[in-house]
Order: sequence, then structure tokens, then C-alpha cells
Amino acid sequence: MVKVIKRDKSLQGFQKAKIIRACKRSGTPEPVAKAIALMIYRKVKNKKTVSSVQIKKMIFIIFAKTSKAPKEWKSYAKKKYAKKPKKKKKKSRKKR
Repeated sequence: MVKVIKRDKSLQGFQKAKIIRACKRSGTPEPVAKAIALMIYRKVKNKKTVSSVQIKKMIFIIFAKTSKAPKEWKSYAKKKYAKKPKKKKKKSRKKR
């Protein structure tokens, strides 16, 4: 069984139901959500572990390829994975 490495570094068994539930909450119809969960399972079934972040990226890639992706997922993906500009370091001034 594939183990999922969660953000807090704990391990949990892979559950298609969680992917289905997340997709449905974003407005994806249930048959499409089940198909997405099955696609992701097929990609990871031969691995020992996969991170939850990798699973999320796989979902975004699948949604990017389909025109019927819910707006909520698209906007979340843009915010979450957009390249952020590097912050300039402020020069510290010596007090006189």
C-alpha cells in the first residue's frame, strides 16, 4: 500500500476517498472526481511513498488539462504555486 507523507511528516495510507471529497468540495461532479482519484492512484500505486503536496500538484495538472476544472481550483493553484518575487533584503543602518 502506498503511504502518503503529510505536511507534519506523519504517514498515512493512500485514500482515494479523500481526493474525491476534496474535488467535490471544489465543485467537481462526483464522476469526474472519481476519475481523477483513479488517475492519481494509478500514477502512485507502484511507489512506496508520495507526499500530499505531490498529490495536490497532480490534481492541479489534471485540472489544467481540462476546461471543466472548477474556478476555485484554478484560482487556488495560481495563488499557491505562483512564483513569488524574491524579497529584497533591507540594509541595516547603524544608529549614530
